[in-house]
Amino acid sequence: MQLTVEPIWGWTGVALVAAALLVLLLAIDRVQLRGLTPSRRWWLLGLKAVASLILLLAMLRPAMVATETDEHTSQLFIVADVSRSMSTPDGPGGITRWQALEEDLQRVASQLKGLKDKVDVRLFEFDKQLRPRPEKRTEPDGTMTAIGQTLDDLVREARQQPTAAILFLTDGSQRALSPYDIEPLLSARKLAEANAPVYPVGYGATSLTSTTLDLAVQDLLVDPVVFEKKLVPIKIQLTGSGVAGRKATLRVLVEDRSGKTLGTSGELKPVPATLTARPVIETEIRKDNEPQTVELSFIPTTAGELKVAVEVEPLDGELIRGNNRLETIITIRQGGLRVAYFDVLRSEQTALRMVNGSDKIQLDYFQVLGGKFKSRTVIPPTAFERGQYDVYIIGDVPAEVFGEVNLTNLTLRVRDGNGLMMLGGLENFSSGGYSTTPLADLLPVALTPDITVAGTPDLKAQYTGPQVMVPTELGLKRYVMQLASGEKNRARWEGLAPLMGATKLAPKNDLVEIWATTREGHPLLMATEVGRARVAAFGGDTTYQWTLHGQGEEHQRFWRQMVLWLARKEVDSDQPAWVRVEPRNFLPGATVPLEFGARAPNGDPITDAIFEVKVTRPDGQIVTVPPRSSNGQFSADFPQTDLPGDYWVRVTARKDQASLGFDAITRFIVDPKDLELDQPNADYDLLRKIAELTGGQLLRSEDLEKFLKDLQGRKLDELTRIQVYPLWDNWWLLAAFVGVMSAEWAIRKRAGLA
Repeated sequence: MQLTVEPIWGWTGVALVAAALLVLLLAIDRVQLRGLTPSRRWWLLGLKAVASLILLLAMLRPAMVATETDEHTSQLFIVADVSRSMSTPDGPGGITRWQALEEDLQRVASQLKGLKDKVDVRLFEFDKQLRPRPEKRTEPDGTMTAIGQTLDDLVREARQQPTAAILFLTDGSQRALSPYDIEPLLSARKLAEANAPVYPVGYGATSLTSTTLDLAVQDLLVDPVVFEKKLVPIKIQLTGSGVAGRKATLRVLVEDRSGKTLGTSGELKPVPATLTARPVIETEIRKDNEPQTVELSFIPTTAGELKVAVEVEPLDGELIRGNNRLETIITIRQGGLRVAYFDVLRSEQTALRMVNGSDKIQLDYFQVLGGKFKSRTVIPPTAFERGQYDVYIIGDVPAEVFGEVNLTNLTLRVRDGNGLMMLGGLENFSSGGYSTTPLADLLPVALTPDITVAGTPDLKAQYTGPQVMVPTELGLKRYVMQLASGEKNRARWEGLAPLMGATKLAPKNDLVEIWATTREGHPLLMATEVGRARVAAFGGDTTYQWTLHGQGEEHQRFWRQMVLWLARKEVDSDQPAWVRVEPRNFLPGATVPLEFGARAPNGDPITDAIFEVKVTRPDGQIVTVPPRSSNGQFSADFPQTDLPGDYWVRVTARKDQASLGFDAITRFIVDPKDLELDQPNADYDLLRKIAELTGGQLLRSEDLEKFLKDLQGRKLDELTRIQVYPLWDNWWLLAAFVGVMSAEWAIRKRAGLA
């Protein structure tokens, strides 16, 4: 305890007040008290002096101060990673990362015990979030490594009291899905603001070593719609680690749906080899960690929606086997379709005609003469008879070449439900005089009257120079634009050769979907539905550039899918209700877009139908998904994709309380991507950045003992508690002052002075 004073006006002010009180007392004695008896005189002077002393005491503001120092307020966090990647056996002598971590903690256990007299040692573990460390744990089993989320949780803990250090024992690779995929460096900045330095200790190798065997099937590429009894090519990327020079066997597996009802998955079985198909291939791994393309094929024998997979046989001693197989869903259709294609002789028509016959698409090319011979072109009227063709494609052909009768019949066929597409060129769209034809109401572009001189192309209606075809966000979701699976689709489009110029287009109305633009954002590919028909407009006419640059596969896939979409052949059911999911494969945690609808017997869409959408997850849980409607089109989003496996979508359609037929059923696959073990590489760079941001340091396993020894000798933050007991600001001092002044007044009253 210590006595302290804090004068209200400083010592000078108190001294002046004391002097004034003394002068006042002397003056009172000389003037007022001279005629009193000595006893009364001294009583009055004494009481006034006591009152003055009480006032001076209050002015000095005395207090008793007690201080108490707490040396055990700092905390030390020990945070251990218990995700499955810590089971990777790439530690010293082949032990797992988890075993190496446990050995380190046992080695420094005595030091940690000694530190408890100096700091609060708090033990935690984490996978997708932070939690107290249990007394016993046999193995790491966490499905995620959410480093950002864990650091965020540590911010709340660190703010409770001063933090000496956070020992963060992990392999350092963030592997997390939403909502746990918080950016680690953002959380590290919060820890820096809380003065909580992180000292990471890294475990594991940054890449699989040559002694770690691994085979991985990646990037399964197969057409989503094929035809029965036709050869179906499949391409995959095979990657090997630690297996250079060794043989790998790959095979195609197809779902056996014998005795299976819709909504139930069948067993995947090997496909028997035939004279033309290659469902099994043995290949040699040329170089470690270098993807190599492997081509397989099979022939489907029955129509329907089937699951197809490609797997590579695991090797003896192969640690990671979850990446040995990839699966997807394809639709196998009966019969084929016919396409009528009208164009002049140019490079584009040569490339486009390559789609003919490859998968039961029969494309009939009608040559249009160019220049002054244009009027000699004869297009047979039989091409526009009902049932003759499923899709019509118009290239660089002016409307006058068709003639009024053919254009009228073509319009009727489109209104019947046939697909229609117009390509870019110098003499089509507005420049071809189509604004005054019946097709003007069907095409998805805004047409203006042609004011050019006949036979003279309007160059102002063209984009010149290289034009990169950039898919829109909406386009990437559409069947036509699927060049690769999942996240690789955008990259595949970005790698395509640019088009050589294009026709300027503008959508007719807000119902038209823009699937691709130029790099400057000008519409390039757009589509819509008109009644029962699908129509598209494409400003490009040089996709043959893709074939010249070794991208023939992408060229053929785009055009096959465009033809199938125009003919409605990508939908696997002719029932009134339909449902579609594109693409068919998703990563865990993705939001899956669902499209569905209903059509009348004549093919017209039913825009006032009521839909019930249910998704059955791999664990059997049935989730009802709320549908939404926009401009007569129905869709929904399904976000609960945390489990790998088959997800079955069932759509029930009703109108006026009556069923519109059988439920529409389809499915999609959430790939069995093992976040923890597919890519178990350690990331020391991230750990180093976290340490630098928070004021800590990246440690090696062998640095732990020295670090704890330094921490033992470090002067850590102390907390001094100060308790103040004021001697002037209380009731008894006021009572004493009032009592003294009351007694003084009473004596003066009796003496006749009041």
